[in-house]
Amino acid sequence: MFENAKFVIDSREAFEGCVFVALKGEKTDGHLYVNEALGKGAVLAVVEREVDVPKEKLFFVRNTRIFLQELAAQKLSRYNPTIVGITGSNGKTTTKEMIYKCLDSGLAFRNPGNLNTEIGLPLAVLNDYEGQKYAILEMAMNKPGDITTLCRIAQPHVAVLLNVGTAHRGVAGGTEQILTGKLEIVQNMHKDGIAIVHSDQRILERIKERNVITFGFQKGDYYLDNYTYESLSTVAFYRTPNGSKVLRFSTIFNVGQLINVAAVLAVFDVLKLEVDLSKLENFVPVTGRFKVQQIEGVYIIDDTYNASLESFKVAVETLKKLGKKTYAVVGSIKEQGSFSEETHKELGKILEQLDGVFVYNIDHEIDTMECSKIVLRSDQPDVIVSKLRSLLNPKDAVLFKASRAIAMENVLKLFTGGSTV
Repeated sequence: MFENAKFVIDSREAFEGCVFVALKGEKTDGHLYVNEALGKGAVLAVVEREVDVPKEKLFFVRNTRIFLQELAAQKLSRYNPTIVGITGSNGKTTTKEMIYKCLDSGLAFRNPGNLNTEIGLPLAVLNDYEGQKYAILEMAMNKPGDITTLCRIAQPHVAVLLNVGTAHRGVAGGTEQILTGKLEIVQNMHKDGIAIVHSDQRILERIKERNVITFGFQKGDYYLDNYTYESLSTVAFYRTPNGSKVLRFSTIFNVGQLINVAAVLAVFDVLKLEVDLSKLENFVPVTGRFKVQQIEGVYIIDDTYNASLESFKVAVETLKKLGKKTYAVVGSIKEQGSFSEETHKELGKILEQLDGVFVYNIDHEIDTMECSKIVLRSDQPDVIVSKLRSLLNPKDAVLFKASRAIAMENVLKLFTGGSTV
């Protein structure tokens, strides 16, 4: 009955012929918007209880969230693709997009954007998957158990575990809980699956599975041996069980991205795929995820999508390699809970390496950050942009970075000549 249906969970996005799924969230309940969705053309509403609409417009289930997950699992089971599951604290989306770019679109599917949660992933599968042979799926985690849920929907044949850091530790409950949660992708992979994991001792000492391939920086089965920057390009040297590889990327990749390329190479070998690596070399990072451009001789790094201590460390390391003088416009690292003050004090230490720091304190968690390189603190993008421009010279480099909730892209847009939202 739902074989060719398109599903929506937001009544504002309902359209002619869709199926509306009434989910109960923390702030609202989709059952309150069934009428609105039907009025916009939804042919059916999946609900858990009675709603004041004609009963023939309702499909009753015990739990609408589980309904979505089970229906997506059934669809994948019907086509039986080889599933590559990817998780980690940083780099999931870029790694997923790298793998996808190298495969023919008729051969591979990936969950678009950030549809990587217990709701987003099944929606992506139900609405967009068309039976491709490979499903490259990014899997997000806020708390232990989340990855297990996603693996019930799409059990990985290849489980890729990138770095494990402090992102979302206020939600997860701490660094140990994050590690426990991320490891679920290995523990719940297919019985004949292969795990490709970062060569981090914290990860390796917790893995008992035999089918494990490691990757990293100067260690692992697949590893980044060295790298250099040439203008706006990157040359990276890799060692693999099948020999050495030199990749010449058409943009600047930070060391974290370059390490994750080693995992990408491992995925291709595990799947026994002969790919055109020039597609990988020409890959351009997604906007907001460490995308580098040069304006009037100044290196501009757009890393506005999200932030963690680990991603800040990597960003600053690359910034120092690129710029004659180095600056950063920074905002709060969110979802740190009781760890917030500790996180922002550590951030201040990381930023001491730079020549100048501008604090966009539209959110005040970052006010606890102490750093001797702070030029100014302001919640006004125009004030920050004006002062920053007065300091920059050709060959300098500036980083724009904060957690997603801060909307740092508004400051970047103003700096690059656009308007803020």
